[in-house]
Amino acid sequence: MIRIQRIFFRITLLLAVTAVLSSCGKDFLYPEPTTSLEDQDVFTSLTNARAALVGAYDQLSAYSFDGLYLPIMADLTGEDLMLNSTNNYNWFVPVYQLNVLPDYQYASRPWSAGYKLIYDANKIIAGVPQLPDATQEEKDRLAGEAKVLRAYAMLKMVEVFAPAFSVAPDAPALLLVTSSLSWDAPDIGRSTVQEVYDQIVADLTTGTGVLEETGETGFFGLNAAHALLARAYLDMGEWEQARDHARAAYEGKTLMTIDQMLGGFYSSNSETIFAIAYTPEDNNVYLSIPSFYWPVSGYSSMRADSKFVERFSQNDYRSYFFTLQENIDPDNYLILKFQHNQQVGNAERIAIRAAEMYLIEAEADAELGDYSDARDALYVIQNRSYPGIEKSTATGQELIDEILTERRKELFGEGFRWNDIKRRNLPLVREGDHWVKLDIGPDDPDYYRLTFPIPQREIDANKALEQKDQNKGY
Repeated sequence: MIRIQRIFFRITLLLAVTAVLSSCGKDFLYPEPTTSLEDQDVFTSLTNARAALVGAYDQLSAYSFDGLYLPIMADLTGEDLMLNSTNNYNWFVPVYQLNVLPDYQYASRPWSAGYKLIYDANKIIAGVPQLPDATQEEKDRLAGEAKVLRAYAMLKMVEVFAPAFSVAPDAPALLLVTSSLSWDAPDIGRSTVQEVYDQIVADLTTGTGVLEETGETGFFGLNAAHALLARAYLDMGEWEQARDHARAAYEGKTLMTIDQMLGGFYSSNSETIFAIAYTPEDNNVYLSIPSFYWPVSGYSSMRADSKFVERFSQNDYRSYFFTLQENIDPDNYLILKFQHNQQVGNAERIAIRAAEMYLIEAEADAELGDYSDARDALYVIQNRSYPGIEKSTATGQELIDEILTERRKELFGEGFRWNDIKRRNLPLVREGDHWVKLDIGPDDPDYYRLTFPIPQREIDANKALEQKDQNKGY
């Protein structure tokens, strides 16, 4: 059994009805009976069911999942950003060292949080059909949104705990759980990378068929479902599908202005497709993205490598995201991309935005040989930050490399570099200011460290798993 948490449904009132899918005890996918409000009470009305979904959304902001751990780890595992060698409070040191072991919290906590989210989504999907006061259209939308939420969690987890699709589609990946399991149900083994991506695509395709674009960036709408499909197909190397869904995802969105960019990524704007809000009331204020990036009022331990900063032209407005300040850190570049909204831990993490979709479109077009379209999409992003820059004339691998470099410059700190290295099977080379230097490629024995281990407590508790089912190298 998954050694995470026993889950029970509970609805509480906070202003309007708010959902709390609470936890108690130890096991997650196989909850024991509790004395809490039963599922049939939750699904007595559309209002209660919608409140339960809101409660599931709130879990995304948890520091152990997409509120902090996953985006921070995705950049610390790369080569552009780094952890301060001193005054890092021991946060994320093994991640930066690429030394996460099966019993470390950086593997176990995202695993637990991800499966808790998947469990809650499964409960909502299973309970929606019995809603007595909802139309079929309302039921379809609610279930579709829950499926997009489930797919979001699965996509995050498969990128962390499994080899890249492009390298090993038949390799073991996640425990593929798409229903609410009873306490005495058989344990589940690992499904393949291909099977997990098939489920992700199926869930997101359902979402695109029933969701609308509402403009509420805190919830998954049609644009967000398309964006997640673009990400999934990019991982899979399905270039035409990735391009088409990326175009659909940025439809109706306007890129933020330079002033908005430099103002700090802490609230939704015209470019935002999906955002995860976290507030001091909901979460540990210091375990938030702004706390680790902003130079004051928090841990402030994230830095930019000098070799990465050198990639930015002085005419590129994004170069203003970096600064050296004698009174804070005279030796390393501070990062000014993320900030607090008036108080520590109060912000929105812009999790999906239009710029990423243009870059997916550019990469997919380049892979398809549509070089003119690829250069056009790339230029949209380059010209926004570097007005007057000449459009690329590159083709083939040179153009693909230029697009991948632009992804690094545009999306740094937003949680993409780790997966970009894995899915493209690229070398990881750290130079410059890094205090943990690396030079490993796909053929090196240490390359396995780019895939995190399955938590040891999962293997110990799950009768369908043995030690041989652990990821390679662990």
